[in-house]
This record gives sequence, C-alpha cells and structure tokens, in this order.
Amino acid sequence: MWFVYVIQSQEARFGRKGKRLPGFFYVGCTTNVYRRLREHNGLYASGKPGNPKGSRYTSKHRPWVLRAIHGTYSGRSDAQKAEYALKKGKRGTGRLKWSSTDSDWCRGLGVDDPNISIYNADLKSLQEK
Repeated sequence: MWFVYVIQSQEARFGRKGKRLPGFFYVGCTTNVYRRLREHNGLYASGKPGNPKGSRYTSKHRPWVLRAIHGTYSGRSDAQKAEYALKKGKRGTGRLKWSSTDSDWCRGLGVDDPNISIYNADLKSLQEK
C-alpha cells in the first residue's frame, strides 16, 4: 500500500516586510509515512540523529511536521500520479485542503487522518532525547 503525504517545515520564514510566513510544504509518496517523516528530519529508526536519507531540499529546512496523509494507493505508479496531481493543483496551505472534488486521485482522510497527531507526537519525543 502506498500513501501521499504533506509535510511542513517549522523553520522560521519571513516576507519582504518582515511578516512571518508559513513554512515550506513538501509532498511525497511512500509505503511507510512514519519512517519517511523520520528520514526527512534526519533521524534513524532508533531516533538517533545523523541519517543521511531524506532529500536535499528537506535537509535544509528541518524540522518537519506531518500535515496530511492521502491514500491508500495500490502501487507506486498510482501514488506518483496522485502526488503529481496534488503538486500541480494546489500551492502552499491549499495543499492541506485537497479533496476529491479537486482530483479523482485524492483518497483517504488527508488532514483528518488520526495517525498525523500520533506520528508528530512520537517524532517530537524522539527529537527531545
């Protein structure tokens, strides 16, 4: 089973006039959302820092928190099509409002998925160790 996820950077970001802006958003697909979230934050499965995985972009804007989970998708190809539809259809905070009226590829609970708060709380406890 594959999922499409949306994460948001918690790094401080400011506009031209000094106004605080929301952190960057990143959209990806995976078979294990929690593992991938830890990788984006540079953590190994044990919670130890130093994991080189993640991506070049996300490593520069850590820490990240999970904002939405869409899925399930039967294979990688379907998940990548859904990821593409989300990336091309919505920008910024609009990515949190993606629904089945926007695209046939939108599935699952999105921002209402109960695993989001569980994963974020567990990640926060790992980062505090």
